Amino acid sequence: MLDTSNKLGFIKNLNLNDKIIERSINVTTIVSVSVFILLAILSIIGITQGIGTPVDFFVLALLSGTGIYGMYKYMVARKIHKMDSIFPDFVRDLAESRRAGMTFTKAILFASKGSYGILTPEIRKISQQVSWGTNVSDALIDFSKRVSTKSIRRTISLIIEASKSGGNVADVLDLAAKDAREIKMLESERKANMASYVVVVYVGMFVFLAIIAILTSTFIPNMIGSGAQGLQGVMGGGTVKQEDVSMVFYLATLVQGLGSGLVAGVFEDGNLSSSVKHVFVMVLISWLAFKILLGM
Repeated sequence: MLDTSNKLGFIKNLNLNDKIIERSINVTTIVSVSVFILLAILSIIGITQGIGTPVDFFVLALLSGTGIYGMYKYMVARKIHKMDSIFPDFVRDLAESRRAGMTFTKAILFASKGSYGILTPEIRKISQQVSWGTNVSDALIDFSKRVSTKSIRRTISLIIEASKSGGNVADVLDLAAKDAREIKMLESERKANMASYVVVVYVGMFVFLAIIAILTSTFIPNMIGSGAQGLQGVMGGGTVKQEDVSMVFYLATLVQGLGSGLVAGVFEDGNLSSSVKHVFVMVLISWLAFKILLGM
């Protein structure tokens, strides 16, 4: 009995890995963003002059935050996509085992010997928990909590209710697998249809950046050069510097990149967390364009 408790405790400790990784990512993101914000504040008050401008440090804070967190979320999203794609195969194998006359417990033990890609370790944990005396429903609930995807949680709930009802579980499992596949197909179709809108957002961003680059490199210098008197008259007689105009365009481009990234993420899958990676890409491109090409 003590040995079984130790094994179940080990399983629970394994389940904490994802939470530990997520907390580590969050802490790293907060620390990196805080460091660059502190450098920006020190630059504003003149302590870190020469290292970088306050705008640069604020941009680096945004890039470090969206880069670390965005990459983590992207990897999690890919993992979820793979798990949702493979899980219906596991449910189908359970249905076939039930039709062969196996009990639900034996069906899980038999199906766990198969290969299910990224889900294989998690499914084997279900088998281990069941073989050590854990209730099948509890093992499946623990599995749904570990993988934590909406599709799998929904299917697991359906499977548990079917096993409790005492009806034809095999047919219910087939329907659950079919339902999970159809949901995944609908999500894939929606993402494919919205991909064109994401492309439009990126094209709009690059067009905006190209226009700003042309204005900053050619149009504005000519206006401040040969047409400086007319421009000063329009601006109320004040002195207009190219650096000031370029800075306005610089800030406008960064804001445009931030806004476009948020819109692209919402278009992609309707989830604001998907915007993080798009914000990182667009702000990085805008920042590099002004720093390298225009020498800001």
